Amino acid sequence: MGRVVTLGEVVADVYREEGGSSTGMPLVARPGGAPANVAVAAARLGVESSFVGVVGRELFGDFILRSLGAEGVDVSGVRRCEPPTRTSLAFVEITEPGDRSFTFYRSDPAADELLSPEDVPENLLDGASSLSFGSMPLLAEPARSAVQEAVRRAARRGVPVAFDVNLRIHLWKDVPAAREAILPLLGASRIVKLSDDELEPLFGTGNAEEAAEAVLGLGAALVFVTSGPRGAFYATKGFSGSVPAFRVRAVDPTGAGDAFFAAALCRLSGEGLEDRMSEPAVREAAVQGCAAGALAATGYGAIEALPAERDLRAFIRDAR
Repeated sequence: MGRVVTLGEVVADVYREEGGSSTGMPLVARPGGAPANVAVAAARLGVESSFVGVVGRELFGDFILRSLGAEGVDVSGVRRCEPPTRTSLAFVEITEPGDRSFTFYRSDPAADELLSPEDVPENLLDGASSLSFGSMPLLAEPARSAVQEAVRRAARRGVPVAFDVNLRIHLWKDVPAAREAILPLLGASRIVKLSDDELEPLFGTGNAEEAAEAVLGLGAALVFVTSGPRGAFYATKGFSGSVPAFRVRAVDPTGAGDAFFAAALCRLSGEGLEDRMSEPAVREAAVQGCAAGALAATGYGAIEALPAERDLRAFIRDAR
């Protein structure tokens, strides 16, 4: 089935646990960061995966590498940075069931910001079925150049590029700066995933069909637009459609979009991606993505509730 390669940021998501006292607050750390989440989700679905990134040489860097390795993710492409550069922490506050907010603690620079073209191994894409990343590394150099170099290598080797935009607009100088960095890579990608709240800042419309048409016009072959509890829309130049969401008791949506992306990629992975992009295959990829995203939202943290292949199949079967 090929190998899913992901590139970019990885963080430790820190949650407040129940209990504690006036002099102590119990916390638990869980691995996070969209590309790392996608790599773990793919591994749980039975597809070989590799993650390329940078972490600090400290407690949280050790924890993340140990966690990803335990999930079967190849982390040979992860570089360690010496102090005072550190792995980023994202403190996650569950504001109400199914919603959350983030507070980031990062060194300057943070370890993930130092991903460079030299960190992209020459053999990174050997046997790969896709290369995926998000927009976070595009915020600054050298990480932006690392992504661009990986995309060029993918093009030379005929490896499809999959771009889950994962826009955090508050981190950008302004909307035009985000568009300038992101839009060219949409055109260099075969598969693009957007969430509905990313459409307006990038394309000036909240309409999924209009935004998808714009992305396809840039050169992408397939676009997914996810809408959380409203399901997902998909489009190619030849067809489009939508699938409903699966109903679950959501407690934390962290990582749900990453689960969708990984499940869709796994459904379409393997040799001859273009041959697999028939409407039935794309629709089934969207269904599997919605199911994986729903299951991911039933547990706390980005990785803990990611489904195994057998659980995903059983969940879809029982829901139909």
